[in-house]
Amino acid sequence: MTAAASLTLAGVHGFVWLRRRQQMASLMFCIMAAATAGMAGCELWTMQQTDMVAYTHALQWYNVMRWLVTLALVGFIHFYLGSGRPWLEWTVCGLRTLSLLVNFLVSPMVYYTSIEELVRIKFLGTEVTVVEGIPSPFSIIGQISLLVLAGYLVDATWRSAKGQHRPGAIRVGLSAVFFVLALSLQMMFALWGFIEMPIVASLFFAGILIVMGIELSEDMLRSAKLAEALKIREQELLSERKLTDAIFESAPGMLYLQSADGSMVRWNSQHERVTGYSNDETSRMKAEDFCAEVERNTLTEARSMALAQGGHEVEFDLTRRDGRTARHFFRMVPVEVAGEPHLVGIGIDVSSQRALAAETERQREQMAHIARVASVSELSSSLAHEINQPLAIILSNAQAAQRLMAHEHPDLNELREILDDIVSADIRAADVIKRLRSILRQGKPALETVSPHALFDQALSMAQPDLKSGSIQVSRRHSKKLPLIQADRIPIEQVLLNLIKNACEAMEDNGAREKTLSLTCVNEGGWLRFSVRDNGHGLGEDGDKIFEAFHTTKPKGLGLGLTICQTIIRAHGGNLWSERNKSHGATFHFQLPIVPENL
Repeated sequence: MTAAASLTLAGVHGFVWLRRRQQMASLMFCIMAAATAGMAGCELWTMQQTDMVAYTHALQWYNVMRWLVTLALVGFIHFYLGSGRPWLEWTVCGLRTLSLLVNFLVSPMVYYTSIEELVRIKFLGTEVTVVEGIPSPFSIIGQISLLVLAGYLVDATWRSAKGQHRPGAIRVGLSAVFFVLALSLQMMFALWGFIEMPIVASLFFAGILIVMGIELSEDMLRSAKLAEALKIREQELLSERKLTDAIFESAPGMLYLQSADGSMVRWNSQHERVTGYSNDETSRMKAEDFCAEVERNTLTEARSMALAQGGHEVEFDLTRRDGRTARHFFRMVPVEVAGEPHLVGIGIDVSSQRALAAETERQREQMAHIARVASVSELSSSLAHEINQPLAIILSNAQAAQRLMAHEHPDLNELREILDDIVSADIRAADVIKRLRSILRQGKPALETVSPHALFDQALSMAQPDLKSGSIQVSRRHSKKLPLIQADRIPIEQVLLNLIKNACEAMEDNGAREKTLSLTCVNEGGWLRFSVRDNGHGLGEDGDKIFEAFHTTKPKGLGLGLTICQTIIRAHGGNLWSERNKSHGATFHFQLPIVPENL
């Protein structure tokens, strides 16, 4: 029964090894099972012998089978657990081989110095043959080999369990240790006559085979489950690959994969339509082959930055096969393929968008020019509004000069001062006209470095008659060390003057309430915010329309003052807005850029 079971296991795992030659553990198990069957056969042979010579001959073959079983067991542990110490393996195999050699060199055999007689005893319900003789001291070699084998099994089991090499390492190792030690005791007791029973080592090795067979079967079951799971995963990967290919082909642009040096690995089908090259041709090309030589360094740098920074974007004129070019936008992201860095991305033809954007910008400039020309009539009216102040100064000074000239002895020094004021006012009127014409014609102010304190001083100087006649208290709240700004000085002074005059007019009906005007300037990052605050009648219900052209709340107003102010501020890149105060009046704000080195 032991021989039949062992041969069955040997056949199964021998077939497994033939199908999968890398499974050396199955080969070792097959050899061990076959040798165990041979041991069982030799044991049955010895049990049935009554002739001394035949019995001795059977025991010698039995030792050959023992040697083969031991070597196969060591080999199985080596390949299955993968944790045996090589020097222990060589020691076990060496002792077992030495015992085999001694078996053939000494007489009558390694187990006995002399055999006195063969005795028939009852064993498992039948008569079998056992030996009565003097045990040989050489038999200790076999016993030592069994003990070393047990030590090797314990060490390999502990190392495998500690390293978690095999889930069944403890079961295989401990069962093998148990059966080897049990075999060692049974042989020692049988040889030295402590018990009367034949040598049945095959039963102990059969126990080891059963445990090993169970573990190998579980391994095969796990392998089958893994194979099934792998097959399912392969189907999922195939579906995912089809989905990826579909997405790759349906992208609204040229999807591509290239190596780190720019060699093209894969394009989607759209590249043939765009570039005119076939897949075979592009597989031998680099990304630089699709752009002009002057842009190749830019493309190489973009690829390096994408690999270093996790992604990058670049635009260049893609050269087609027929020599024509089209502007393309490329986005590239690093990805690892087969352990090597690659770039994957998309290329989109943006030539039409860029042409459309250029045309749109050109039309926008034309429309802006048309709008400026269309507002000439409005601005011509505003010129009168803006130069009203210098003209009023000229008129009042001329009238004062006439009164002085009527005197018999006019004061010449005072006349000179009056004439100087007239010249200054005339120059200012000319500057106002020139700057407004510049903004109308070009849409850009003539920027210069200006001190915000100087703007306040000049505007207050020009508004002084209105402030004095209206008994208005002026307060200036700003730092003494405000940064310089970039502005066209004359128009900005006119903006401040206009806002101050509007504030004065808004406070004419204050009655007994004190008239106060507050001028502030605040640093807001790269901008200075100017504010003019009054406590007059406020913005009214239609305050949202005050910046519309020709909208006015004054009986004799043109409704262009704030419109012109807003045009001037917007030409500087800023904005002009208003807000209602919580108590009385309103506040007007505008921004101007700070000189960069003063940020």
